[in-house]
Amino acid sequence: MDKVLDSALPSSANKRKGILAIGAHPDDIKLGCGASLARLAQKGIYIAAVVMTTGNSGTDGIIDRHEESRNALKILGCHQTIHLNFADTRAHLQLNDMISALEDIIKNQIPSDVEIMRVYTMHDADRHQDHLAVYQASMVACRTIPQILGYETPSTWLSFMPQVFESVKEEYFTVKLAALKKHKSQERRDYMRHDRLRAVAQFRGQQVNSDLGEGFVIHKMIL
Repeated sequence: MDKVLDSALPSSANKRKGILAIGAHPDDIKLGCGASLARLAQKGIYIAAVVMTTGNSGTDGIIDRHEESRNALKILGCHQTIHLNFADTRAHLQLNDMISALEDIIKNQIPSDVEIMRVYTMHDADRHQDHLAVYQASMVACRTIPQILGYETPSTWLSFMPQVFESVKEEYFTVKLAALKKHKSQERRDYMRHDRLRAVAQFRGQQVNSDLGEGFVIHKMIL
């Protein structure tokens, strides 16, 4: 995919190409596209990450999930991290406000010498109401960005059928695991187990004749 990002997309003169990754909860970005972001960051692509909700539902409130996320995104190599405070499990009730917040970030908070060429965000076939709401907000707020890809999470339905794949090298998968390890508050969850994360990566990898992979659904693609 980097060939598309590096070559096929026109960009303004003197602008750096950038990626915007959007997650509903503090761990979503790492789960869905962590290895891809690690590779792109190493290539020198500007990476901005936005986490929409506090992620506090189901926790004791003692652990700061935003702090976990900041530490994890730093490991991936993200240049800019923005954590918003929309209510966890109630994002669908805050859709217009989320759209406005994302539009403001794209217009006013991304460095002026960076042109966002691709968005990674939630998928629309997802059984978590926050994920679906963030997908909807992303599609509206990011309407002027050439590429929008939906990533896989543990709550995506079986109808998630990726058309775009990242062939993941072991070194970037290791970075993804290290980033997810920072989410101590979530380590009890089965989907955070390294063997299960590797199983998903192996499944997506074998679909494209690679050892490991991450899969994405095309929400929008301008070449």
